[in-house]
Amino acid sequence: MREQSAAWSFYSHRLCVRIEGFRADRLLNRACEAGIKIHDLKILSDTEAEGWIAAADLKKLRTIGKSAYRITVISGKGPRHRAVQLAGKPVTVVGILAACMIVAVQSLFVASIRIDGYQAIPEDSLRLCLEQSGIYEGVYRPSIDWEQARENLRTTFPQITWIQLAYDGRTVLLNVAESSRRILSQEAGPDSNLFIPSGEQEQIYCDIVADCSGYVEKISILWGVPQVEAGDYVEEGAVLISGTVPMEPTTFEEDWPVEYYVRAQGEITALVPYRITFNQERYIQDTAGTGENTLADYREKTEEEALATVKQQIRLWIKENLPENAEIVNESLNFSRKNNIIESGVTLEVRRQIGIEKEIVVGQKNSDN
Repeated sequence: MREQSAAWSFYSHRLCVRIEGFRADRLLNRACEAGIKIHDLKILSDTEAEGWIAAADLKKLRTIGKSAYRITVISGKGPRHRAVQLAGKPVTVVGILAACMIVAVQSLFVASIRIDGYQAIPEDSLRLCLEQSGIYEGVYRPSIDWEQARENLRTTFPQITWIQLAYDGRTVLLNVAESSRRILSQEAGPDSNLFIPSGEQEQIYCDIVADCSGYVEKISILWGVPQVEAGDYVEEGAVLISGTVPMEPTTFEEDWPVEYYVRAQGEITALVPYRITFNQERYIQDTAGTGENTLADYREKTEEEALATVKQQIRLWIKENLPENAEIVNESLNFSRKNNIIESGVTLEVRRQIGIEKEIVVGQKNSDN
């Protein structure tokens, strides 16, 4: 405990002293025996040395040195040292206190407004609505009615589906999400800022899920939160891009939403393996036969003929089962002759898009704010 107290005393107020006198090493030895710790000691010569000591040890060091040594304070450091310096400069102290008061007062006024997330709504229209709600640069922040401002934004811009209105220091942050279906009100006039939603179906919230299993090769996000990365194997139905976006509250308001919803968008390219079995006749009619349709008129297919048939079957299967942008990366065949048929085991490795939309059923809680 005594060592901790000594360490705190040193770092809170320490002095750099210069010791001058014959055989300065003797004074250093006596100081060490008296419990005075000298840090960063430098022996400059036989008669001169420098080092850092706690301010509380200066008087003791001078008592030990008596008149045989000259001990001079060169500089000092530490919070207590600064306090002692400021105590001797009342004008400086008043200036610092005044500056602190100015900063504290300025922090209560809005310095800037930052708006993000808008698409069809002009930024000037959003700023005008905020100003009419009492939020503008220079306003006294505690006087702002945040909930009323949000309500005014919803009323003025019905196509807004989500609002985040908060402050960070002296900056007001407005982040909005819009419906994809919106038109300018014909009744409002050409100079009006009022928008109303069209009669078409509103934008849905959805995830992007895998419509088949495969290995993710590349994922490109336009909107939403990725749930997989390149190299992952995903099962059919797995969420690839989530339309549920987490958010952290920037104010201390109660019931602040922890997430909001979007229509996830993006492209997911994957390598999808397909294993298919095709059957074909093992024997075909021999054109050089008797023509009497007897066993002698049939012969077994050659490897080339069986391969040509299965290639045709593969092309037909691809046309019926794969999207147009699918690319065959690898193909392997395995033939097995069984009784009167040739069974062809085909493995295809296909590069294709695997994402489809799956609607998110949004409840009332945290769905909108």
